[in-house]
Amino acid sequence: MKNAGIIVILIGIAAIGLAGYEGMKWMAKRNQPTAADIAARVDKVREDAARMHPGMSQTDAMKKVAAARAGETMRDGSPAQRSRMAAEAAFGSYFMNTRVRQAHCKQLGVDIDGFASAYERIHAEELSKARAIYAEQGRSPESFATLLGPAMQRMIEQDMRDIAQARSMTPEKTCKAFNDNAEAFARAIQLPREIRQALLAS
Repeated sequence: MKNAGIIVILIGIAAIGLAGYEGMKWMAKRNQPTAADIAARVDKVREDAARMHPGMSQTDAMKKVAAARAGETMRDGSPAQRSRMAAEAAFGSYFMNTRVRQAHCKQLGVDIDGFASAYERIHAEELSKARAIYAEQGRSPESFATLLGPAMQRMIEQDMRDIAQARSMTPEKTCKAFNDNAEAFARAIQLPREIRQALLAS
């Protein structure tokens, strides 16, 4: 399990798509980014990752860049911004791992319900905090999931390709590995330290 969860995208999508988004100017202006904005940001991180970390898998390189930027944003943002971004990161990771990854594997004929259940159980505290933050702000996690859906799908496809290549497995066997090792994979997927701290402190 050395690479499992390290290769797996830990940032959900928030740390890539939203953390540091134009210096969080859209938050200050209360403008919600569009799906196109998110896709453009993800593409920029992908380009930066390839330039900064040549030879590294695309997923690992993107994770490294995103985690660094998330840390910067968490240091520079106001308490309200940090709280919001932490909740978005928690839900981004939740939606990515329980819905998008599950749908991806289902298309390949593999059921990973066990992994999805393990992820939700193991990250219950984070999800509970994120739900409370969303409720306080009068926002819906579902609208956030819809906004990020297309970018999440692309990232899961790349993530699963990277895992399959690293382990010399077929896509189907990669999905099966998630379910067969549900507990270990779910525990290995972690939010960046700064984001988790901000979330639990909210």
